[in-house]
Amino acid sequence: MTNFQRAGVEPQPGFPENYLTRIGTYILARLEPFAERFGVLKRIRSRSAIRGDDRQIPLDELPKGDFAKVCHILHAAGSLRKDRTLLELGAASGEQTVEMATCGAFAHVLAVEPEAGNFKALRRNVNENGLENVVSCLPCAVGVVDGMTNFYVGRDDRHRSGMKQQRAHDSKVRTPINTIDTILQDAGVPPDRIGLVWIDIEGYEAIACLSMRRLMARSVPIYAVLSPDLYHRDHGTSLIRYLATYYNRCVLLTGTKARMTSISEIPLDLGSVRVLLID
Repeated sequence: MTNFQRAGVEPQPGFPENYLTRIGTYILARLEPFAERFGVLKRIRSRSAIRGDDRQIPLDELPKGDFAKVCHILHAAGSLRKDRTLLELGAASGEQTVEMATCGAFAHVLAVEPEAGNFKALRRNVNENGLENVVSCLPCAVGVVDGMTNFYVGRDDRHRSGMKQQRAHDSKVRTPINTIDTILQDAGVPPDRIGLVWIDIEGYEAIACLSMRRLMARSVPIYAVLSPDLYHRDHGTSLIRYLATYYNRCVLLTGTKARMTSISEIPLDLGSVRVLLID
């Protein structure tokens, strides 16, 4: 039995969406600034369940590998739909893309990668594994507008490339940039077909989240590698507040352990943070 079979990647019956919880989360986020003034925010939150529903998510025995862990958690939460598309932002050379496309958890993978060398390797990996009909590859960065942008390529490690310059010797190139709406439109994927967003884009995850409001409004699960050390702490705090507008709970994946927490408790002082936003 594979890790993904253990994670329960079998066709699952549909579960009714908890609209009342989502509406309550949205209203709570809008009221937060006013509640803080009157000292009632803690009382409001104390009456709000961190969980979006009553379904327990076991985190003690998770399979190896972040993707298998995420599939396991989503299955336990009743959020894994086999007929959905996985949107991968920052696919790099495609090693994980192949795993995503062959594990049986998703019907389609939309892999987005802006760095030219990585993109060639991504297409090669997809073709060599005969996944042309399962994986769609798009060569662009993600932003809040469509156009062109500067992109910094790591001289020693192309996987460390990104839209923020991290080292003095990074090479600057120009690359296309598109919004999530444009990416989905170009790929012919309706927003309601996205079952998971996977983000690993070296410190530019806040911009990606700003570009996917339509998906976040649907509480589409998001796995993100947050890199608070690559942006100002105030920006990290603003990102957490923004995420809390749409989501109640998340799972922090730290080392071999995982723990459930509220969005507001995501740590910003641990360097890179791997987090799964559930609902």
